[in-house]
Amino acid sequence: MLNRREMGLCSSPMRKLVALLSMLTAMSAVAADMWRWRDADGVVHYSDRPVPGAQRMEINAPQPESVPASQGPATTASGSPEAAPPPPVRYTRCEIQRPANDEVFNSVDTVTATIALEPVLTEGFRVQVYLNGAEYKDWPAGAQTYSIQNLFRGSYTLQARVIDASGKAACMGPMISFHVRQPTLNSPARRPTPTPH
Repeated sequence: MLNRREMGLCSSPMRKLVALLSMLTAMSAVAADMWRWRDADGVVHYSDRPVPGAQRMEINAPQPESVPASQGPATTASGSPEAAPPPPVRYTRCEIQRPANDEVFNSVDTVTATIALEPVLTEGFRVQVYLNGAEYKDWPAGAQTYSIQNLFRGSYTLQARVIDASGKAACMGPMISFHVRQPTLNSPARRPTPTPH
């Protein structure tokens, strides 16, 4: 049978483990100093307060897990949160509103065209108009209404597009037709007035 001293020595590793675990559980989230010493019986003790002959041990509490970049807000070099980029603009409508499809114009050489856009034109985008399949260079990049001049008798097509900063079409509207008619030489409006003799 073991005497009390032998029992104390046999159980000292267990007591060490229990003491260490209880100390670690009681520690706060910040780094803490621990003190370790051995008593006259050879038993190792731990404490968060120094005692004569104790050896200082620094124990660092586990650091919190870092948040993946995809889950937390982005920060700038100065450490301030970075503003999220605005969502890309998506144009749902860019069509010729006037003239109406197959509209006929009599005795004119200028037709005013109007484009309907949704959403409104924003920075970095421009309007492009195609007349008879070719880009109409005179159309102002930010205008939604403009007068097309020097139109002779005949049929024409118009199409509107919204172009992004890279030159790609962000929206392409349907093509419409319109017609310009001028009086013929045989019409009463074009017959010469007889001169008196």
